Amino acid sequence: MVYLKGRNRILEFQEAADKISSRVSALDGVVGIVLLGGLSRGFADESSDVDIIVFLNKTDDDLRRLVGQIGQDEQRRTGIEVDLEVHRLEDFERRRWTEVDRWDFSIAKVVLDSSGDVNKMISSKLKVPEHFWVRRVVICAEYMKWYCCPPNDDASSIAETSVERGDPVTAHYCINYGLDLLVRTLFALSKTFLPPPKWRILYSRDLPWLPTKYEDALGKLLTIKNLSRKEIDRRLGLIRELWSEVSARIMKDMALSPETVSRYYVEKVLHQTYSPGR
Repeated sequence: MVYLKGRNRILEFQEAADKISSRVSALDGVVGIVLLGGLSRGFADESSDVDIIVFLNKTDDDLRRLVGQIGQDEQRRTGIEVDLEVHRLEDFERRRWTEVDRWDFSIAKVVLDSSGDVNKMISSKLKVPEHFWVRRVVICAEYMKWYCCPPNDDASSIAETSVERGDPVTAHYCINYGLDLLVRTLFALSKTFLPPPKWRILYSRDLPWLPTKYEDALGKLLTIKNLSRKEIDRRLGLIRELWSEVSARIMKDMALSPETVSRYYVEKVLHQTYSPGR
């Protein structure tokens, strides 16, 4: 379980959310209330707000304003910022969800679902086919080959090429990008939706499978002492050690070797004819 430091005000936030939910749920036309953000994650501090989505069964501007007013009343009473959205359920269901939407709703708390349609909608939106995860792993793995971890010792990565071109800053950036690719892959291997960037590292630590000494390697990877070749090689060594374990896991879970990753990328992502060794 991921823990954050600082004073956790979740009880105050939950009390505010309960008061809003109690008043809103009594209104005719309200069919669902969902808590998101810190309320669903169990941590709220001075930088947090009360994230609530209210679902209506009809288009009603007066009802929408009334719901919004209830949120404003509670914000004035407590001083806690309230981010309250109001949607007609049918419209929200038709909306194309981003992955951040899916991540948010995968950990959301449904506090009102009078007809069962809210939970049904969430369940439907969170279903993705197996190739959703495979495609993500393939794209990240193929890019990782280019930027940091070529499959052959005699091949240079973009990070190393940048050093040879006299641009160590770009080399360090490529390693940072490689770390993001690695983290994306870890979420996909766990079939977990990707959080927004500000939560990615934090919640990666809570995934069911991680490379050995992942936490220790993160701190060392994100430390840049200088722009020397030695420092770049140090960081490349760290990310390659992590990626070696990840590659083995990709093979174990998805039966994808570096060669089959490239084939899948060319044929399924680029929709081109694959030629070995290209």
